[in-house]
Amino acid sequence: MKKFLLILAVMILTGGSPCAAEDLKFIDALGDTGYYYDAESVREENSSVLYVKMAVIKANFNRMYTYDVRITHTKRVYEILSSKILSYDTRAELESNSNRRPPQRYSDKSEMGQMVRLILYGD
Repeated sequence: MKKFLLILAVMILTGGSPCAAEDLKFIDALGDTGYYYDAESVREENSSVLYVKMAVIKANFNRMYTYDVRITHTKRVYEILSSKILSYDTRAELESNSNRRPPQRYSDKSEMGQMVRLILYGD
């Protein structure tokens, strides 16, 4: 059932909604939570800084959390620049936050580390 809900979430996200990511890439899943990034949103500021849109889907709560993220991969640091909480079945925006969060470190094994590896190296 959990895999079905994650597959359903991907189908909904890529179904043409204006809130949907254009090229959603799966990063990882933990239970009913799936982690994705929009490959078309990846933008390089320079050789060590990336900007990307991420999505976290909590299928059992009917929620999609989207984040605009700045990643300094040479320092293994990321900053959330803004975020939104959506109902993923209707795409209704429930909450938004444009407050920049303090930089956070990430490990190679975290979802953020996996995403950076996928963006940079494709694996």
